[in-house]
Amino acid sequence: MRLRLTHVVFLAAILAGCNGARARGDIILNDFSSSSEGWLVAGDTGPTPPKFHSAGGRSGGYISNTDEAVGETWYFQAPATVVAQLPAAEGGRIEYSLMQDSADAGFPDDDVVIVGEAGRLSYRFDYAPGTLWTDFSVVLSESANWRWNWNARATAAQIHSVLTKPSRLEIRGEYRTGDDTGGMDHFLLKRPS
Repeated sequence: MRLRLTHVVFLAAILAGCNGARARGDIILNDFSSSSEGWLVAGDTGPTPPKFHSAGGRSGGYISNTDEAVGETWYFQAPATVVAQLPAAEGGRIEYSLMQDSADAGFPDDDVVIVGEAGRLSYRFDYAPGTLWTDFSVVLSESANWRWNWNARATAAQIHSVLTKPSRLEIRGEYRTGDDTGGMDHFLLKRPS
């Protein structure tokens, strides 16, 4: 059977779509199109499943949580499948989108937290999500001003030591005190370019 050039181009396009994430250097993409994809909500009274929404995200579904208002900052907690891929993303990027039910910038706190056997890394953005989807992106390297164990700026060696054996990745979902609702969509873990 002979394939025409148009068939070959069509098949190549289909295969590229199936492997699009790998071709762009993406390691993990959680777009929450059909479920919460294993993510949990950490904080308040403990790990609980987020609410899954089949529509309203960047291009389909998303996950959200409503604060129980018991005092702790709550976070979206990545599943083990994402955490296991963090070593491959050293020097790459973490990207995601957030929204909240208020435009209030709220209180300062760590926005991204990675915990491993060697210690704790944290990163703070200088802006908060609004009532529309807001994009966040941070490089997993020393140049991004990660903090080491709540203190000084993390060195390349400290970042490497945490990413070698990570146990937890959390994305901040709460930005103001009291009752609040926050949503997350399009979490992407990228290889270095």
